[in-house]
Amino acid sequence: MWNDPELKNLFFAKTPLIDVRSPVEFSEGSLPHSINLPIMNDEERTLVGTCYKEHGQAAAIKLGHELVQGQVKQDRIQAWTNYIKAHPEAQVFCFRGGLRSQITCQWISEAGIKRSPIPGGYKRMRRFFLSQIEEAPLPILYRLGGLTGSGKTNVLKNIHQHIDLENLASHRGSAFGEKGIQPSQVRFENELALELMRIKNAVVVEDESALIGKLAIPRRFYHHMRSSPLIILKTDEDERIKNIFEDYVSQSDFQTLSAPLHRIAKGLGGLRFKEVHELLKSAFEKETSVENHAAWISRLLHYYYDPMYERDIKRQNAQILYEGSATEIVAFIHSKF
Repeated sequence: MWNDPELKNLFFAKTPLIDVRSPVEFSEGSLPHSINLPIMNDEERTLVGTCYKEHGQAAAIKLGHELVQGQVKQDRIQAWTNYIKAHPEAQVFCFRGGLRSQITCQWISEAGIKRSPIPGGYKRMRRFFLSQIEEAPLPILYRLGGLTGSGKTNVLKNIHQHIDLENLASHRGSAFGEKGIQPSQVRFENELALELMRIKNAVVVEDESALIGKLAIPRRFYHHMRSSPLIILKTDEDERIKNIFEDYVSQSDFQTLSAPLHRIAKGLGGLRFKEVHELLKSAFEKETSVENHAAWISRLLHYYYDPMYERDIKRQNAQILYEGSATEIVAFIHSKF
């Protein structure tokens, strides 16, 4: 399944995809390069589904046509044709390549643009992506580790063969790492599978815990990652504080940073939490600068993040392959590839 040439070509070409499933289905799990232009909205799909269970397929199809007719039908056909005109390579799919995508393609064809559904639909493509993670050979991995604020993400950007797991998860990986709404677990897995498909030899990933925000790294890939050689980025504390300020503080406010601090209050302990929280509040009462925020950032690193990192790295000491600055690490990794 993981070596399906038709689907590999489809996704390697970044083919635009029209997902005609309902919005709730799309939100629960979508595919790379896809847009949701449903043939039925959530309410219509629920009504048709209930009708199918109670009265059978023929009655459900009849109800579907009654719900999607007239201007509603024309608006949806217009949305599909507009998208295809803007993206001539676009393909259409529903859950199994069944009635919804077949009817969609029929209506699109009647509007003058010939299309056929992707055989097997979403279910086939989801199985294809799962097989990349659960069955396909995994690439050689190098993990990039380092203390919080070391600048690991910036180093990754300078390495051609890398996978940015935090970018795929829309989360920076810490209690302060929220970047808005994360994708669904299914979407995260599909995007990761596609990244793995593109790797030819070896790849560098940032050393992550099993969860990035609310999303779980797939178990097989996570175990492979954690058993891989570890490269440690060495950065002094002043640079780390500067990085944290630029990434988390400079465009934020007290309330935004106070909330995640409360979430780790138990790990900090009562007195240390109070100290850091008061320093955070005091910093935002002054001009926003790295100098004014350095005190609470430094305390948070020493009280919470650095001890966790040191405990973890002690367990993995035998896996450390190389340690160095950002420039040294980029040169070292390029010598390996």
